[in-house]
Amino acid sequence: MKISSAPLAAAGRGAASALWQTVAGGGGPAAAPGRAHRALIGLIAVLAGVLAFFPHGRAEVGALFLAVALTAFSVALTLVHPLWAWRVLIVVVALANQFYGDHARFGWPWSGGLALAAVPVLTAVGRNQRPGVLAWVWLISAGVSALHANVRDELAPIAVLLAIPLAFGWLVSRLRGTQRDLAEEAARRAVLEERTRIARELHDVVAHHMSVLAMRADSARYRFPGLDDGLREEFQAIQDTARTGMTEMRRLLGLLRDGRAQPETEPQPGAERIEELVERVRAAGTDVRFERRGEYGGLPDGVALSAYRIVQEGLSNAVRHAPGAPVEVSVRIGPGELRLTVRDSGAATGVPEDTAGREKHGLLGMRERAAALGGTFTAGRRDGGGFAVTVTVPLD
Repeated sequence: MKISSAPLAAAGRGAASALWQTVAGGGGPAAAPGRAHRALIGLIAVLAGVLAFFPHGRAEVGALFLAVALTAFSVALTLVHPLWAWRVLIVVVALANQFYGDHARFGWPWSGGLALAAVPVLTAVGRNQRPGVLAWVWLISAGVSALHANVRDELAPIAVLLAIPLAFGWLVSRLRGTQRDLAEEAARRAVLEERTRIARELHDVVAHHMSVLAMRADSARYRFPGLDDGLREEFQAIQDTARTGMTEMRRLLGLLRDGRAQPETEPQPGAERIEELVERVRAAGTDVRFERRGEYGGLPDGVALSAYRIVQEGLSNAVRHAPGAPVEVSVRIGPGELRLTVRDSGAATGVPEDTAGREKHGLLGMRERAAALGGTFTAGRRDGGGFAVTVTVPLD
């Protein structure tokens, strides 16, 4: 039977990558420390520096002060780059003979100051690095310690002691990761429950009334015989609008319940249907003036859909808050830019709030659509009376 070497090759590449990350990689930033954590690290850095100043062997003053500074620095460095902190510390251990002179009098290859510094350094590495890097940190630390050990039997307990803070830091990181996952899952569950509640209310209340509206508009021709053609067309338009609203409502309910829209049974409206939208509002009795410059053909699908929805909401706001006032809709498609304007020229009975206060849902939705496309949104009262909404979207 032929045995594939692919798993061994992959394992070798993984080990080589972890070794490179250990000795020469960027190390990555540490998890954000709290105030108590920073205070504890500062205290340990001072204590480790003090202990590093009193070795049992003889040392030159300059080398001794350098060892003290590097030991304290390695502890402080755990707050920003734990792997670099370990690299500094392991260099001090490797050069202990040069720093302290008669290093053999330590008894163990780690002096009191270095041993104290190793605890937070290795724990921080364990919290912030992947298992492959931790394995190399442990092997290199044990190997450097073996260079100075007086008795080879000491290497096994030293290796165990080096593994403890690494394992502790790794377990802490796993525990905190699990806690974060549980918190995120709880937040997602709460959002889904709220969305389900909203979907239920929309289905039971709004969708019901829209269904009744469509049914009554459809039955009007039979309940009121002798209607002229104009009234029949008006009831038909009401019925079509209600059914379109119900289709949009079903799509929205599907999105609220499971995060996915229901399969589309017809194309989403685009910018080319803005004129159709204007005609419907005009047929309902509102004086709407429409102006278009440029062609719709070059608009991306997302921009075309958002343009339709923004004009739709702008017209709804104008009809709702300034009934009877003339409305102007302007669509300008120029090189690299789409500009939409919806403004009414009459005194509004209830002007929606803008940046001065809490925005209404329609204005907030238009602002979010513009922001999603990298555009700008402005809305507010006009100097001559009325209200204006302007959206500019880049096309480049």
